[in-house]
Amino acid sequence: MQLSFDCPVGLLTRLEARYGEAHRRYHVWNHVLACFAARDLIAEASPATDLALLFHDAIYDPLAHDNEARSAELLVEEGRYANLDERWLAHARELVRATKHDALATSEDAGIVVDSDLSILGADAATFDAYEIAVRAEYAFVDDTVFSAGRARILEALLARPLLFATPRARTLWESRARRNLVRSHARWK
Repeated sequence: MQLSFDCPVGLLTRLEARYGEAHRRYHVWNHVLACFAARDLIAEASPATDLALLFHDAIYDPLAHDNEARSAELLVEEGRYANLDERWLAHARELVRATKHDALATSEDAGIVVDSDLSILGADAATFDAYEIAVRAEYAFVDDTVFSAGRARILEALLARPLLFATPRARTLWESRARRNLVRSHARWK
């Protein structure tokens, strides 16, 4: 992972520990690394997008609905502790909030971050299936009926979007395969 700014080692160490929490199966450090690999395919790096990718799932509680907001605030707290540029922190905070995925990203940088996060949707079938197994494992405490209904609603919302990806490069790379994966997944969970 090549960052566009000089990131203190301690910050990365603390982040890796968060992504290593026992309840995580998909939202782990390898997911962050995969987001950076995806970002490398679609855009140039910037400090704000890199910070957002590092922190976008720093707080992950499957039962919470405010993970993105809490992760964004943690980014600012940790960034200030590391004496990072306040402009980067303010911009990155908004980019992390965009990973709530409740709407298509509206800025170029938000599109880069969100598309990098969603790039798993456009992975080959085996990788996508492994992602789904890992997400299901993160919700192991939820019975199959409840999980299936919730997952189907999420997939339906994604499939209803005219576009899954905001950046032209991500659409070229992943849009059609992502739609196939989502249709296949929806058939499994509905």
